[in-house]
Amino acid sequence: MAITITTRSSFIKQFHAQEGNSKIVCFKFWELVSAAGCPYSCSYCFLQATPSYVFKHYPLHGAIFSNWKQMLEEVDIWLKHPIPRMLVIGELQDGLAFDSIYKKQFGIALTEMLIPKFAKQNRHQLLFLSKSIYIKNVLNLQPTNQVIFSWSVNAEDVAKRWEKGAPSPYKRFDAAKKIKEKGWRIRFRLDPMIPYEGWQEGYLWAIKQINDLEPEMVTIGSLRASNTLGSHAKKNGRDASIFDLLTEKDPSGFKNRLPLAIHSKLFAFALKHLKSSTKPALCKEDLSLWKSLGLAFNGCHCLLDSNDGLIIPRQYLVDQLSEKTSIATMQSGRYLHRLHIKQRR
Repeated sequence: MAITITTRSSFIKQFHAQEGNSKIVCFKFWELVSAAGCPYSCSYCFLQATPSYVFKHYPLHGAIFSNWKQMLEEVDIWLKHPIPRMLVIGELQDGLAFDSIYKKQFGIALTEMLIPKFAKQNRHQLLFLSKSIYIKNVLNLQPTNQVIFSWSVNAEDVAKRWEKGAPSPYKRFDAAKKIKEKGWRIRFRLDPMIPYEGWQEGYLWAIKQINDLEPEMVTIGSLRASNTLGSHAKKNGRDASIFDLLTEKDPSGFKNRLPLAIHSKLFAFALKHLKSSTKPALCKEDLSLWKSLGLAFNGCHCLLDSNDGLIIPRQYLVDQLSEKTSIATMQSGRYLHRLHIKQRR
C-alpha cells in the first residue's frame, strides 16, 4: 500500500495525561510525531478511534512528512531545554516502520536524522517504540547511551490473531537481540496482555525471551479500549471480537477493561516470572491496581527514570506507591495463591 506524503504544522507535543481526580498512573511525556498512523493492522490499535483518523486527516495505514526539516529544527530547540527529558517516537505511529520509507523518499532515514543529534549531547534521551524489525539503518550507526529502542511484544498466538501484518514476536525479539548486541539500550512493552485460551504458556514463552535479553525495563499493559474503539475496528475490517472481553471500567473511568480478577492475574503472572533484576512498570493503569500488586513506582516506559521532572505535577500519586513496597510475594507465588482463593470465594 502506498504511503501518503503530506505536511504537518508542528511535530513535538506532550501526551494528554489524565488530570484532576484521575488516578491513572501516567504522565505528560514528550512525543515526536515523526509520521502518522501505522502500516500494521492490530485489532486493538487506539489510533482507529482518534479524530485524526476517524475524520481521515491522515490515512490509518501511514503518512510521512515532506517538511521533515522543520521537524529537525523543532528537535534542535527542544534539545536546548536545561532540564533532562525523554522524547518518544511511537505513541502516534510505529517508531521504526517508516525509517526505510523516509530513506527511500528523501535520502535519509529517521534514525539517521535524529540519533546523531541526541548523541552530541548528554542531557536528553530519545526512545523508539516499535513492532518493526527494520533495523538496517540503526545497525550502521554508532550506539549512544542517549537513545533507547523499545519493542511492543506479545504471545505468538495473540500476534497471529490480533496483530495482523506485524512481524511475529519471535522476529521482534530477534531484532532486539541484534540491537542490544551492538551496544544499544533496550526496553520492552508486554502490552496488551490478553487472556486467550492457553495464555499462560504463550506468555511464559514471551517472558522467557524478555528475561534472556535482560532489558533495562519492562512495562506491562492489558487490553483496554474507549467506548467507540470496537465499532471503528469493525468498520476497518479488523477482528472486533477481542473487545467482548472488556466488561468493566477502571476506577478512574479511563478505559473499558478486563474483569479485575483476570486483569490482576495476568499482571501477577508476568511479575512473578520476570527476572527480579528487571525493572517492572505498568502502562496507563489505575493507582489501585499498582497497590493491589504491591508494585513500587520506579519510573515507567516513557520517562527517563523515577526522578523525571514530569512526575512532579502528579507526585501525589507516586507518593502513594512506597519505594519500600516489595514484589517478593508475587515472585514467590503467594500472591497468585491468594488471588486464586479470592476468586473461588
